[in-house]
Amino acid sequence: MPILAVMLAGCGSKDAKPSLKVDGAGAALEQLAIDKGLIPDPESLTVEGRFETQSDLGTDKFCAVADGGANYRVGFLSVYGSDSKCEAQGSAEQDGDSLKITLTGKQSCSFTASYDGIVLRFPGKVPEGCASYCSRNASMSGTRYYFVDPGAEAAKRTLGREIERLCP
Repeated sequence: MPILAVMLAGCGSKDAKPSLKVDGAGAALEQLAIDKGLIPDPESLTVEGRFETQSDLGTDKFCAVADGGANYRVGFLSVYGSDSKCEAQGSAEQDGDSLKITLTGKQSCSFTASYDGIVLRFPGKVPEGCASYCSRNASMSGTRYYFVDPGAEAAKRTLGREIERLCP
């Protein structure tokens, strides 16, 4: 039994933090993939541009135009058929792979989306006020948008339904 106690003692304390350090061959492989453009560089993610997701119900859209530093003007449309949608404009602040989005014009709606350089994902649960930007039976919760066209000009061409240009 004393050997088991010694082995368990070596497992660390509750205050110990795991280290996910990438080095050696793993770091070299990751850098090579970044250099070849196979994966985005996590140090230089930018959301400026146009995003889309197509389905049988229609095309969901998201756009972002840089507004200085890590700040953006954003807009989005998520569709659930011809009569059902969520559509809004607002602002966002980027912090690495997180995008804090605040919608304006109706009730208070602010949440943090994640972005890996390819896909922008809204959280599975958004504040109640976000429902004011959606028609009946629609929700922006858990929606995702794929990066399809970089730059401000691409973002400014993104069309909505009731909002003519999502990112003017």
